Amino acid sequence: MLVRPNVLPARALRVIQSYGVDWVLAVSIALFALFFLDRFQHIPDFDLTDTSIQHSFVAKEVFSNMALLYIVISCYVLLVTSNLILSRNMWDLHHALLGLTVAFAVTGTTVQIVKITVGRPRPDFIARCNPFSNATNSHLFGLANVTGVCQTAVTDPLIKDGMRSFFSGHSCLSSAGLSYNSLYLAGKLQLFNQRGFTFKHWLVFSPLMLSIWVCITRITDHRHHFEDVTLGFFFGLLPAYIFYRQFYPPLEDPNSNLPYPPRLPPSGRRTWTRNAGFFAPPGTDDEPIPLLPTSRRPNIPTPTSNLGSVETELAASGLMTTPFDPAIRSDISHTPSPPLSTQPTYTVPQ
Repeated sequence: MLVRPNVLPARALRVIQSYGVDWVLAVSIALFALFFLDRFQHIPDFDLTDTSIQHSFVAKEVFSNMALLYIVISCYVLLVTSNLILSRNMWDLHHALLGLTVAFAVTGTTVQIVKITVGRPRPDFIARCNPFSNATNSHLFGLANVTGVCQTAVTDPLIKDGMRSFFSGHSCLSSAGLSYNSLYLAGKLQLFNQRGFTFKHWLVFSPLMLSIWVCITRITDHRHHFEDVTLGFFFGLLPAYIFYRQFYPPLEDPNSNLPYPPRLPPSGRRTWTRNAGFFAPPGTDDEPIPLLPTSRRPNIPTPTSNLGSVETELAASGLMTTPFDPAIRSDISHTPSPPLSTQPTYTVPQ
């Protein structure tokens, strides 16, 4: 394969500069939400007699914060592994990693803002608070304040974290990352190609099953209420789908296994091959795979055959005959034949 030495690096540099803004914004916003928004923590009043926040405190969680970090890292590892097995294309890997990073950034930032603004107590908040034996709700407003009834200091991480039940961060982030991987696998395996291979569905839904397990453990560990986990799971699906569709066609598209082309189209065909770099250079002999989905291709004439797709495949395999159509036969002359005589003719024997 011959590659012009000056064209490909210049094109690659322009593409990297174009998408570099997206990477910087995604990482910057995620770090801002993770390390800066804590100072705006809201600690509202609560009800000491509320039975929904009187669960015991479970010290050892099934999925701790460190385990959530491992899940986030495993989402990237799963994407890279899927790319090496099913695609082996650097441009496809770039799109996949960028979409996942932006989905994580948007999900994490939204979760942090909602958590510190709402300040809903966790189911184990009373155990975290460890109220005095004679503590009661305020007779004036009917609610208790952390500074007046809790033996645990208000600046203690147990109290601050105990007021962050809505949304569930584990549910949102695991749902966003693992559902993005499910969409990526569904596109690469062409799940809706009308072939009906059920093993693909098991592979596609495996990451989602792990996310559902994470959500269930957050309830059993008394870290979140049922509605916190349910809404968090479905909220995580939204950015995963939105940012997957920013870089890939719909799953029902025939080219669902291919990413969209770069913003700066190469000087040549908008194509790439499986083992090419960012794009296939013009003039290569490899058979190109189109990047554009069918909805963005040029208008293709509609076939005039009255056969369906199944019948067409059977006819191509020689299992059924194609109906005779004189208009498409090249060996038949199109000159009009002389009209036949309407009177019958007889041959008189000699």
